[in-house]
Amino acid sequence: MLFWAQQGTEAFQCGNGLSLPPDNVCDFTDQCGDKSDEQQCSSYERCDFENGLCSMTQDQSLQLGWTKRNGMTGLSLPFYDHNGDMSAHFLSLASKVDSTSSDLRSRVFLPTNNQHTCQVTFYYFSSQMSGKLMAGLQTSCGGPIQHLWQNTAGLRNQWERNVMNVQSNQKFQVVFQGQIISTPEQDEVIAIDDISFSSGCLPANDEILPCPETLTMEQEPCHLDTSLCSSDSTDEGLRLYQVCGFEFDMCDWESETSAGQISWMRAKAREVPALQSTLQQDQSSDEGYYLWVGAKDASTLSQLESRAYLNSSVCHCLGKSCHLQFFYSMENSVLRVGLYNNKVRRNLHLFQIH
Repeated sequence: MLFWAQQGTEAFQCGNGLSLPPDNVCDFTDQCGDKSDEQQCSSYERCDFENGLCSMTQDQSLQLGWTKRNGMTGLSLPFYDHNGDMSAHFLSLASKVDSTSSDLRSRVFLPTNNQHTCQVTFYYFSSQMSGKLMAGLQTSCGGPIQHLWQNTAGLRNQWERNVMNVQSNQKFQVVFQGQIISTPEQDEVIAIDDISFSSGCLPANDEILPCPETLTMEQEPCHLDTSLCSSDSTDEGLRLYQVCGFEFDMCDWESETSAGQISWMRAKAREVPALQSTLQQDQSSDEGYYLWVGAKDASTLSQLESRAYLNSSVCHCLGKSCHLQFFYSMENSVLRVGLYNNKVRRNLHLFQIH
C-alpha cells in the first residue's frame, strides 16, 4: 500500500542567510546563490548522468531506449541541460519513426518511515504535446506500477522541475516511463536530468524487488494477480501486464470496429456524451475514467454495424493460470469476453442484459 507523505516544513538556512524550502536542497541547482544548498548532499542518492546511469537501470528491449548525451552531440532538442550548460549530460528518449517507449528504474529502496520523507526531485523536457513521461512505484518484480505523476500540458521545449514525496510500507523502485510518438514533420524527444533521492530514501542491498512467489502471507496481497500474465506488444518485447484504470490512456488495449459505426472510447465519467443510461462515475468515483461504447439509435444499426471490439495485446501465461479482472456496467447490450489462441477463438464468458 502506498501513501502520499506530508512535505517537511523545516526551512534550510543558506550560508548567505537566505532560507529555502527543504525540497530545494541538493537538487543540482544553486538555489541559495552561494552553492551552500549543494554542499552537504552525501546522504542523498543523486545522479547527473555525467558518468553513466549511476545506480539506475533501463529495461532491455530491441528498441533504442534512454540515451546519454549533451547539447553538443545531438541534432535535436534540447541543446543544453536544465542549467543552460551545453556540455552537461542528460538522458534523452528520441523517436524518428513510429513510436518509442522505455522504462528507467531506480535502485531498490527500503520501506520508508514516518520520521523522514522520501523525496524525489528531477528535471524533464518534452518537445511535443503527445509525449508522455510518467513516474510510479513498483513493489514486486513484475508487479503493477502504481502511478504517482505524469507530465501535463505545460511548457514545451523547455526544462521543468518536479518533486515527488512518497512513502511505501514495502521495498520499492521508482520507475520513469517515457513514451513518444513521432510525426512526419519533425523528430520528437523527451529528456530527463539530475535525479535526486533525499536522505529519507534508504537504499536496500537487494538488486531486484522481491518476486510474488517469495512474498510472505503477512504482507498485504495485491488486488490483482498481475504476476502471472505478460503481454507482447509489437516491437516492444516481452513485458508483464500492469493494472490499468484508464486514467492516463488506453494502456495496451485497442478498439476495433467491424463496420466503422461504433467503437470503444476512453472518457472521463462526468464528460461522456449524454445518453439515457450513461454512467456518471467509474467503479470508484465520478472523477475516474473508463472505456465505453454506445449508440443513441442502436435499433437502426444492423447486427454487424452494432459490434465493437476491444483487443488486448498478445498475452503469455507464465504461471499455472492467468486471471483477468474488470468492472462493467451495461444495459440492453451483449458483452462477450473471448480468448484467441493461435488464431482460434474460444469464448470465455457471455454477459447479456436486455
